Amino acid sequence: MLSKYIKELIPTNSRIIIPDFGAFMIQDTPNGKVISFNDFLKFNDSVLLNRIITTEKVDATKGKESIKAYIAEIEAAFKAGESFAVEGVGYLSKDSQNNINFEQDETAKSKGKPKASAKPKAEPKVEDVKPASAPAEPKAEAPKAPVTEPKPQPAAAAKPQQPASTPKSNTHINNSYINNTMEIKTKDKTLTTVLIIVAALVIVGVLIWLAIDFNWFGRFMPAKEAPAPVEVIDTTPAVDTTAVDTLEVAEPEPVIVEEPVDPSSKHYHLIAGSFQVESNALRFQEDMRSRGYEAVILTRNTGYHYVSIKAFDTRAEAIAEWRNMTLENPNLWILIK
Repeated sequence: MLSKYIKELIPTNSRIIIPDFGAFMIQDTPNGKVISFNDFLKFNDSVLLNRIITTEKVDATKGKESIKAYIAEIEAAFKAGESFAVEGVGYLSKDSQNNINFEQDETAKSKGKPKASAKPKAEPKVEDVKPASAPAEPKAEAPKAPVTEPKPQPAAAAKPQQPASTPKSNTHINNSYINNTMEIKTKDKTLTTVLIIVAALVIVGVLIWLAIDFNWFGRFMPAKEAPAPVEVIDTTPAVDTTAVDTLEVAEPEPVIVEEPVDPSSKHYHLIAGSFQVESNALRFQEDMRSRGYEAVILTRNTGYHYVSIKAFDTRAEAIAEWRNMTLENPNLWILIK
């Protein structure tokens, strides 16, 4: 389930940290997103934890338990000598030097693709063979009806012709005239009724406005006595404003990554940048030196190049300098090497 959350967070984040395990680093390139894995970044930035809490509707304790169970699954795969598949992201594995290696999903997909199965041969079509049509049987002729001679019919009496103009047309004209006259009278009555109602409403509104303006209603109602004044007693307890609550604000702590310590060098380094490509690290080193820092490149066997701008003998000195430079560069972190 957490593999699904990691896949969903990749398009909108530059890194996704699995607390106490490591981080997926995402870089945008012309060929798409390049994903790598950094097993130094293990602090909880709450990105993955907040996704679990929001999606599964659980509290922070349950979310942390889900992350621990997910790390246990990865470690179990490493212990069995197998790689762990992060669905849609890539594959994690551990080498003989206990370094965690990562192979992106696009590379894994290009290997070992199953061969396409041969298409089944099409079966030959069997043409429908129509049976030969049987010879048509001769149709029986229907018997002919006897021919009868037509009987002479008497001639129809001629109908008297109607005159060209009949009194019905005059009746139709009179009826339409009467209907139109009645419709006009009905409309006139409706319009007159509406005008009377509107006029009555206007008159009533004017009378109400005059009654309110001249206080006609108050003249016919008895005057009310003014209420006696009410004494207000302040019952608010006195507050001592001299006491001011103060909240202690914890100072921020830097991200500290520890490696095997080299006794011949200073142990605590302020890291300003981490690069997988050495040329990028060299350009960043020159930029830091142009700003007055004694920038040094530290290289790991995993291939990452870290640009250190200052080194200290003690942890306290490193943390104190980190706090002084946080406002200038908030992305600084401490490497113990």
